Amino acid sequence: MKVIRNSKLIKIIRNFTGFKPALTILDLNKKNVSTSDAFFWRTDNDFKTIFKFTDIFSLFFKEQNSACEIFFYDKKNNFIKKIKLSQLNLSNEITIDKNFMDQKEDYGTFYIFHYSKNDHKSIIRNSCYTGFSHKDNISYVHGNTITAYKNLNNDKLNFGIGGRTFFKNNIYQIQNSFKNKNVELMLMNPTKKKLKILVNDENFTLDSCCSIIKKFNNVDIIKILSKCYLLRPIIFSYDKNYFDVYHG
Repeated sequence: MKVIRNSKLIKIIRNFTGFKPALTILDLNKKNVSTSDAFFWRTDNDFKTIFKFTDIFSLFFKEQNSACEIFFYDKKNNFIKKIKLSQLNLSNEITIDKNFMDQKEDYGTFYIFHYSKNDHKSIIRNSCYTGFSHKDNISYVHGNTITAYKNLNNDKLNFGIGGRTFFKNNIYQIQNSFKNKNVELMLMNPTKKKLKILVNDENFTLDSCCSIIKKFNNVDIIKILSKCYLLRPIIFSYDKNYFDVYHG
């Protein structure tokens, strides 16, 4: 019964009917799978991004000589580059700045996948920490929403595994007030379908796995309406010379 309940098809049916909907449509019966959140990077407006991650196979399986690959995409989900890292430390860090992005001043998403030659019969997720540095300030936030996965024994990437409704819209209300503050919402569509999104009184659409930054000033409540079950933003909140980054 558990095998059936965790299958991709049943999750899609649950989401279609609205009965015990699933936040992701990942088939949990799969093994030897590395999943990844959609992490945000930005190099616009003098930002740089610091990515800190753990060697999952070393930490949990005591395995040596594992490796990982990190795939970078722009805000339109166009592939930019990938890097492969071997001989990992338990704790690792990379800096994503204009030089790393070949002088590109923009924003987008990236994904990390871990590799092992051994059969661990597991699904792993590395919900790492991403730091955003701007002038003399830096703020860290951990992974947001599982969006992609990759089998350890092939090169195919599978994107857009975020769960969505088929009829009813969902409301995601940020539990904070932004009166007397400037705020940026970084949103990413984790589903396979184009999303129609309403943020307060502004309508727009996002293609699958695309990202966008929306700016607001001196607003009390921010509500996000869409068919995604977990359209959770990353929030950049500015107060004079100080800023903070966190989940919605």
